[in-house]
This record gives sequence, C-alpha cells and structure tokens, in this order.
Amino acid sequence: MESSPDIAYVTGGASGIGLRVAEIFAERGADVAIFDLAPCAGAAQTIERARASTRQRVHTYGLDVTDPVATAEAFRDARARTGRPDVVFHAAGIGGFSRRFDEFPYERFERIIRVNLLGSRNVAAAALPLMESGGTLALVASLAGLVTAFGQSGYAASKHGVVGLAGVLRIECAPRGIGVCVICPPEIDTAMARADAVTRPAETAAMKLFAGSLALDPACRYMVDAMLRGRFLVIPGRRARIAWALQRWLPRVALNRIADRIVAKARHRARAGNP
Repeated sequence: MESSPDIAYVTGGASGIGLRVAEIFAERGADVAIFDLAPCAGAAQTIERARASTRQRVHTYGLDVTDPVATAEAFRDARARTGRPDVVFHAAGIGGFSRRFDEFPYERFERIIRVNLLGSRNVAAAALPLMESGGTLALVASLAGLVTAFGQSGYAASKHGVVGLAGVLRIECAPRGIGVCVICPPEIDTAMARADAVTRPAETAAMKLFAGSLALDPACRYMVDAMLRGRFLVIPGRRARIAWALQRWLPRVALNRIADRIVAKARHRARAGNP
C-alpha cells in the first residue's frame, strides 16, 4: 500500500506512539478507530483536531489487548461502525521497567509477555479476518526485539517474540495480498521512556545511548511512511540502523566484546560518581 489509508485502526491510541500515529492518519484524511486501556476521550479530541476534514470519523474503544475475546469483539464493533480497516497499527504495549534479571519479579515479567506478545497475537487474530487485499497490519516491536540490552530481559523476550510472530504472519498473509510490517524503534521520547530513565541501571542507559533516542513526531512519521511503502522491517533512526547492522554482520564474539565494554565503562562511571 503506497497511498494513505481510508480507515485506520490504532491500538495504544490514547498516548505516545499510538496517539501520534493516529493523528498522522487523521491528518492524511483517514477515518480512525483507536483502542486503549486508558480513557480515550482526550485522545479523540486531539485526533479530531488533526483531521483534514470534519467529515472524518473518530471512534474510541476501551480495550485490554490481553483479552482475546474482548479484542475480537471490539474490532468487530469497529468494523460495523467505521468499516474494514485498510491499516491496523498495533502500538499497545508496556515497558518502562529496566532491572537486572535477578531483580526482575516474575509477575512483572509475565505481565510484559502477556501485553506485548500475547496482545500482539490477539490483535492480529482480531484484525486479519476483517482485512482485505491491499491492507497492512503493523506490529510495533522494538530495537530490543533485534538487539539485546542490559536490564531488559522481560521486554527483550517479549519484543523478540513480536518480531518472530510478524515474520510468520508476513509469509502466511502474502497470498491474501495483506502486508505485514514490524516496527523496531530505539527509545522514543515518550512519558513511559522518561519514567524508566529515572530508575534504570547505568548499564541500561549506556546501551540505550549507543542506539540513540528519537523525538516522537519524526519517528512516527518515518514509521508510517515506511509502512505504507510496503517495508517489512522498519527501524527509525540512523544510529539504531547501525546497531542492527552491527548485530547482523559482526561475529558474535565481537558483539559480545562491544556490549561488555559498554557495560564495564558504565559501571566504572557509576562507581566513580559520574553520570
């Protein structure tokens, strides 16, 4: 799909990446349905202000994507009210908790897997029966789904799973003419990222610095444009793409040395009292 969609569904649409992407679709003339666990009224007003025309519809749904039955019902309701989606952009997810594995509670680990990985499964299962040839399903993973980092065991495990799921769906959906895209950004300046930055280990901060951080609006515009051009793997940010290139082409022993060196330097600075 190269042109902008007529109808877009966006999960996680009440804040962060999801809200900004929903605004971009509205700017480009789409009817938009947003789904989020958080209240959506304020987000709907934001999206309505971004519309190219007051004739465009904006519908909102409260949704916990970990519930497969509720997800399917919400998407069917959106189909009845708004129409079949040309694009489903799945941005709902959680992170914001960076800790060493031995300090990572099981309950938090499980919750991250349920929201990020099983939530992606549930959205795909609800969306694909509604979609027709020419449509696109986009799953937001993370650079952490391609390149591992200190302190992110739960998050990296969930996002690696999303990348794997997207790869399978791409193969299976191709005969139907439905495109699948997986988006793997580095850290983006959102409220969740800023909250995590306050408590994350120094080693995590150093590894994130290596891949860079992006402002919300240009990152989201890059995601949307690349997705609509039919890209499968979308990595916003030059430094993030370099990190992925190193992961692909350097021998594992070299990658391990780079990671260990970054961690060792971060620990040394932390012990010396330097930021």
